[in-house]
Amino acid sequence: MMTDTKKTNGRRDSKNYVSGWIRPEKRKRIYTRDDHTCVYCCHSIYDDPDMVLTLDHVVPRELGGGNEHTNLVTACRSCNSAKQDKRVGQFIETLVERHGVDPDEVAKRVRNARRRKLAK
Repeated sequence: MMTDTKKTNGRRDSKNYVSGWIRPEKRKRIYTRDDHTCVYCCHSIYDDPDMVLTLDHVVPRELGGGNEHTNLVTACRSCNSAKQDKRVGQFIETLVERHGVDPDEVAKRVRNARRRKLAK
């Protein structure tokens, strides 16, 4: 689901996608790989058309993670902001405490997203 393209301070390439540090084509391929759904909370632009998607570094850049597609997953702005530079395991603990999510399911979604190949 793509909306009309807008430019806001060079940071948005559409209503739902924040960009700037990664090629738009690669960003869109990662969102497609993850079905436009946050791997952490499962919220989707299909459920909430006003939701803003971001890319999250599974291994934070501050801890040596890079911009490879295997280190990037789709995250809603809320989850990405809450995760900050935490490791996935630490963030999953936070999700369990705040929202009672199944930690094994979240870890499985992250693992599966990282393993899937990007469409050409």
